Amino acid sequence: MTGTEILITLGAIAISWLVLRGLIKVLKVTVGTAIQIALIVFLLQIFFGIGPDRLWEQLQLLWSQVIRHLPNLPSPALPSSQ
Repeated sequence: MTGTEILITLGAIAISWLVLRGLIKVLKVTVGTAIQIALIVFLLQIFFGIGPDRLWEQLQLLWSQVIRHLPNLPSPALPSSQ
């Protein structure tokens, strides 16, 4: 192996390590958030009798109201007809 090949290999290993660490961090945050959401849903069910279906309906209502109050922004997925 030449010096250049060794440097390229070391660079590839370093980049791979950084990407792997980043993916592990994202996975940790995702699992943590999922556990927190499950805990909230569970506590609402146990203490207040509010099921996931009622919670989901309220979330949909909340987000539809939030979106309604946002300024009219063009949708990037749909081209505007002129």
